[in-house]
Amino acid sequence: MNFSYENAIPANVFVYEPKESLTTWGIFLSSIILSSTAFITGIMAQIQKSKCREINCVGSSCVRDIEGG
Repeated sequence: MNFSYENAIPANVFVYEPKESLTTWGIFLSSIILSSTAFITGIMAQIQKSKCREINCVGSSCVRDIEGG
């Protein structure tokens, strides 16, 4: 069989070109906000559970009065 590219049927090829929309940006930003909120909440929970009297964290410090301790 003699086949040349001159007689070939052009292939219907779909090329995905992602385009950002407001929905994409909204999902991205909300995931960043939720992740950082969960991280901060975890740190605050650990600080609450700690038995340290003086706490220094990221430039802030406090002295707690621990009852019964």
